[in-house]
Amino acid sequence: MNNKLLKIIKLMFMLSLTLFILGGCNFNSTKKENSEITINFFNQKPEISAQYQKLAHLYHREHPNINIQITTAGQGGGAAALQAKFVSGEAPDIIMLGGLPEIGRYNNHLVDLKRLKVSKKIIPSLTNGGIYNGRMVGIPVDLEAYGWSYNKAIFAKAGIKASKIKNYTEFLNMVKVINAKRKKLGLNAVFGFDGGDTNSIASVSAQFTSLPYHNNLVKAFKSSSFSWKYGKQMKKYYDLIKKYSVQPILSIQYDPSVQNLFYNGKVAMIPQGNWIIPTLDGLQRGFVQKRLGMLPFFIKNDGTDRIMTGSSWYLGITKDHPKKEKASKNFINWLYSSPKAQKVIINEMRFVPATKNFNISRLPDNLSKDIYRVGTSKKAVVPIHKQYPNGFTNQALGPYMQRYFVNDISWNKLKREISIKYRQLREVQSEE
Repeated sequence: MNNKLLKIIKLMFMLSLTLFILGGCNFNSTKKENSEITINFFNQKPEISAQYQKLAHLYHREHPNINIQITTAGQGGGAAALQAKFVSGEAPDIIMLGGLPEIGRYNNHLVDLKRLKVSKKIIPSLTNGGIYNGRMVGIPVDLEAYGWSYNKAIFAKAGIKASKIKNYTEFLNMVKVINAKRKKLGLNAVFGFDGGDTNSIASVSAQFTSLPYHNNLVKAFKSSSFSWKYGKQMKKYYDLIKKYSVQPILSIQYDPSVQNLFYNGKVAMIPQGNWIIPTLDGLQRGFVQKRLGMLPFFIKNDGTDRIMTGSSWYLGITKDHPKKEKASKNFINWLYSSPKAQKVIINEMRFVPATKNFNISRLPDNLSKDIYRVGTSKKAVVPIHKQYPNGFTNQALGPYMQRYFVNDISWNKLKREISIKYRQLREVQSEE
């Protein structure tokens, strides 16, 4: 073999080797790119968007090939923004959904989560809020409490012991005592109800519409009529709010009622739940532990009334992107089980966990501990207002109750109109 031919053979060998190496690099690069997954998470709670971003960052640090992209839209615009995502063909991988009517809208897009590891850990009274047509398609975000949030410092100045209030008569007497002392206490009024917010009107209504369904959210969702079984008690409370709340009642919005009126001690009570905790402690560290207490609405008046506990929001996983299902499930399991994730959720989001057998000593305030005890007891009562037909709160319940607050409609006509609208919306949506 002459030298020229030998050089050609060596050159061809080197060229082949180079191509092989480059091809291998390209293969590895492609493989690496394919292993990276971006999970799109649609969040409907703007107040915890920063904390979800932090959780996404923590998860990415533990799982470098998984990116969690948080999209947030809420405060009335979340439902429309989510629907627009699906219409445009950009369905998220994980979605936050409020109530069975919204879950039903996307049921055909949702995967069954019954075998998800965390599903077995959920507090029993919360599970059926994520069940649609027999499939478990939603995991509760947290455990919320609904009742009267009161300022313990104001109660103490007024000489009132909340633990002694056991029925509506005693609650009414307490309201009258505070009202009589409101100038001495530096109050604008006893209550600071945000009558301009239809969502708050709906959550108050749940105190009276939930008991007939005995924690069966599916039954409440399928009901074709609005329950007036406890209508007399409902009227008493709305009349009480109308008489003793800051006026004009329709001018009060949610944020001012919490951050201005309640936090600054201008009112003694607001009908809100533990979702106000992050706001209050954000304004003053330790405010919640020192000053925030909760009383139930006294409906039965037989000594069994307790603050209502449930979950307004559920997490679902879509099947629009099959390759992302496993990663999405792993992320949700991590949210409910990772010590790092739980630390953020409990201490920064200030959520009360929706899981069984949680060590309540880890919760940062006594109220959250009480809520967990009540929410996990056999006597827990779950609110059903998230199961009202889509649009009912904003189109009927809220507007009619607002008219009642300003004496523009009688109670009997309000009942009649609300009942008709509820039935019409349920019938239309059951046919969709």
